[in-house]
Amino acid sequence: MTTAQQVVVGVFDDHAQAERAVDQLVQAGFSNDQIRYSGHGTSSGGVLETLKSLFTGQETGGVYDDLVGMGVQQDDANYYQHEFEAGRSIVSVLTADRTQDARSILEQYGGYGAGRSSDQAANYASGTYPQTDYDTTTSGTDIPQTDTEGKQRMKLREEQLNVEKQPVEVGEARLRKDVVSEQQSVDVPVTHEEVYVERRPGSGQPTDASIGDGSETYRVPVREEQVTASKQTVETGEVAIGKRQYQDTQRVSDTVQREEAHLESSGDVNVRGRNTEENVDQSDQTDL
Repeated sequence: MTTAQQVVVGVFDDHAQAERAVDQLVQAGFSNDQIRYSGHGTSSGGVLETLKSLFTGQETGGVYDDLVGMGVQQDDANYYQHEFEAGRSIVSVLTADRTQDARSILEQYGGYGAGRSSDQAANYASGTYPQTDYDTTTSGTDIPQTDTEGKQRMKLREEQLNVEKQPVEVGEARLRKDVVSEQQSVDVPVTHEEVYVERRPGSGQPTDASIGDGSETYRVPVREEQVTASKQTVETGEVAIGKRQYQDTQRVSDTVQREEAHLESSGDVNVRGRNTEENVDQSDQTDL
């Protein structure tokens, strides 16, 4: 009697993280025969190539063909093929009873899947991979976290702006003084003396004085004020320089991205939820 096995697939944006995930799978007890890897930047083989040595092996067919051959649903295999062509690494784990362990390890290192785990055909070692039925729950962008049977959750991400400030020197102000010469004129009142002569008539009375010999002289000093100028330095005031802080507002703009979930359905599928009370008909798409 053969045991049914499942394939757990993880997509990795970072090749180094994929390598760490494989290493952790090996340490957790998964054999090289259970782990498949297909990636870029190494000499790795296809997803069906046995990891005789980590990330080594010969090239095989495309990711899509390999996964479909293992029993993965075509929609999922097509998704993984597109992710591989976009430069991402694909790690798959074949397990019968440790599906959750494999999924947790892949998720721990950033792996995400198409939202479904595929039932692998019985007796993998024999090399036969018959197609089996699949769980057709909503596909996601992360390895699903199962709460209850049939219920899975998708993580949505968005970019947010982180703004930082740092002081930078934008200029300087200098305070200096120059010597300026100018002509100044001051009107100063001055006094000077002038000689005047007054002639007055005598009394006509007889006098005892005799007429002199003509040598009698009277002196009258004449003075005036003269102006002299000198200079002295005086303090007329002061000029202060300093700086103050003022609060302004600057707007920073950039383009950010966010993830939005869309539920797509095909075939006869009825979907009900918090935001989708009406049934989703074939080919409908619902924003979540």
